[in-house]
Amino acid sequence: MVNRAIENCDALRPASEVMQIQRLGVMRSTSLSFLRIMFRKMMREAWDIKQTLFDLDNDGYGEALYKITTPQGHYTFVALSREISDEVRSDRVISERWDITFALCEGEVSEKKLKKMKQELPKQEMGRGDVTDLVWSRANKSQRVFKHVVEALSKGEQPDLNILYEIGYLFRTTAVYGNGKFGIAPYEKVKEHHTFSGAFQAQMFAVYMLRHFSFEMVEHIARKQNPQAAQLGVEAKRLVGTGNATGLGMVPYVISHPKLLNQWMMIRETALACAKQKNPSPEDYKRFIRNLDRVHHFFESAPIPHTLFFENPRHLANEVEAILTLVKDSSETAIRSGGNTEQTWVQLTDRVKEQFTVEAQELINSQLIELYPEIIVDLEQQTNADDRILLVPEMTIGALRSIIKKQYEWVFQYDFSQPEQKHYFWYRSVEKEEPRLGEHGVDPGAELAMPMNIAEQVQQLTAELATCEDEQSVALFLFEKPELRGIVRRIQSLEGLPYGEVQANLTGADLLPVYLLRCKLAIFGAERFDPKSNRWVRITLFQGAPLVEEIGTSAFNDDWFYPLLPNSEEIK
Repeated sequence: MVNRAIENCDALRPASEVMQIQRLGVMRSTSLSFLRIMFRKMMREAWDIKQTLFDLDNDGYGEALYKITTPQGHYTFVALSREISDEVRSDRVISERWDITFALCEGEVSEKKLKKMKQELPKQEMGRGDVTDLVWSRANKSQRVFKHVVEALSKGEQPDLNILYEIGYLFRTTAVYGNGKFGIAPYEKVKEHHTFSGAFQAQMFAVYMLRHFSFEMVEHIARKQNPQAAQLGVEAKRLVGTGNATGLGMVPYVISHPKLLNQWMMIRETALACAKQKNPSPEDYKRFIRNLDRVHHFFESAPIPHTLFFENPRHLANEVEAILTLVKDSSETAIRSGGNTEQTWVQLTDRVKEQFTVEAQELINSQLIELYPEIIVDLEQQTNADDRILLVPEMTIGALRSIIKKQYEWVFQYDFSQPEQKHYFWYRSVEKEEPRLGEHGVDPGAELAMPMNIAEQVQQLTAELATCEDEQSVALFLFEKPELRGIVRRIQSLEGLPYGEVQANLTGADLLPVYLLRCKLAIFGAERFDPKSNRWVRITLFQGAPLVEEIGTSAFNDDWFYPLLPNSEEIK
């Protein structure tokens, strides 16, 4: 559980509100997002990052190594650049070739190990690493931006900032793997007392290093074309992050790791509850207004993606502008009343909930957390959780019923006798075990479905429990009904963990998986959500973040999120 006292437990929002899939699907990054946690640690500890090998040819193909020195040890970032044709360049997991494959390794990489990595890393799923490898991944170029930047630099010019701002990256990852995949280091190795302890910290750092490599790669190619080529300017670099294309694979992860999901949502909701209990000072008001003003201009100038299921950025900008008026009115009222600001943020969030979209509500919630960095100091250390799902055979049926009544009432809103409630089934493809959605009566393989139908399973269990006595043990019940062992174990393990279940039917015809993709990506620290369908989305990471050369050079203010074009309206 989360180790932070909340003066009023009622301040925590109920799971019936937080875990609705529509609300999860419009979450935004906060200062508790994983890449923000990693970035603060890197800046606080002044990690040293040095290029140790940069063996690229005139077209940028070859390999590069970077040594990373932290207080806990040394690490190496490995990037391999290979020529591929446009025809094989794909964001799909089933792709077999990529422009870049990269890895984050413990210690220094010897010539022998590099030789092996040059053979194995480009294979990805078909390759094999070792226990010193923390992360393996791959990425493709954004051809339009990459070519534009190289061409501009080779002419001695800077690239068009509007193009950089619109796309937001030079490379786009398609998967970032850790935790034993391909034979690399298991999660237990970094879980505690490690530079990259904490959820997805090594993965986030590897993505940041890919961003840095992308800068040096385009500058290198431009210099090969013209020795007097320009270097990429600081303003241009800050507008470039790392892209990512994410598909259905994230959904089964969220469902199969419910205790982790609960932990991530709990620290976020605890931070929000603590922020709402604060009595804002005049300086708090000024900072909040300044932050919202920046957010307003960000969404006002942001490229309009294929929003499909999400709020149009211009509409969101209009909502933020209207909320700004409410905040300014509240500030003026507080001044006139002599500074009484008790319950100010509770009242504001209540009004926003009444008057604005769910997406605007969650944006304001994220900004309230941002306003009070002191409340996350302990919480940011709590992204790990004991994720074991264990059976409690001695539990009574009465106690099991009690958990269902308290935490699973939401499952009974669905009538699974109706075909539309069992429209989809989840399965893994033969090719690369890629999670996919099939349609009952249309696609084969329903008998191999993954256990994603939590609501239906709880209903089935409840029906079977109807004839059992409260005093009967779970062990005796499962002796007769062993096929229900999985759902019983899940319910028992989530007792007292309110945010462990997504409260939705994950097999219904109205399911929008992209909502859960966005939820997890926001927890990572993503922005610029650009859904390409209801099953995959493109996003940007680290756009606006400080550069490698800025690490340790000055005091770090964690306020780089929502970057604006240099010619955007000045933020007061």
